Amino acid sequence: MGQFPRARERLFRVIDASGVSGAVLLSGDRHISELSRHDEAAGDPLYEFTSSGLTHHAPVHEAANRHRVGPLVAALNYGLVTIDWAADPVTLRFEVRGTDNETLLDPTLSLSALRPSGGS
Repeated sequence: MGQFPRARERLFRVIDASGVSGAVLLSGDRHISELSRHDEAAGDPLYEFTSSGLTHHAPVHEAANRHRVGPLVAALNYGLVTIDWAADPVTLRFEVRGTDNETLLDPTLSLSALRPSGGS
């Protein structure tokens, strides 16, 4: 989203106007994987999980992203999002796995992390 600031702002306005709380963006086709947190989006923290396909990846480099949470993954990979509805609190697990099914990135967020502090 960093390469298209006007489109990003328009997306943030649409999410804000929708009244949806706790939105998560799933994106890809960047030949890298990462988890980002955008605090300037509407009133809630907005997480974006980016995953690439198993066929292409970018050479190892450090793509600038001031919103990144954790490391950048520049290897052949796929992404997996698991929601544990039975957990208390409910959790979202964002996994990036490599070609041998090894875990390359594995952050887990509670559903409450998707709302502003003090929110419901």
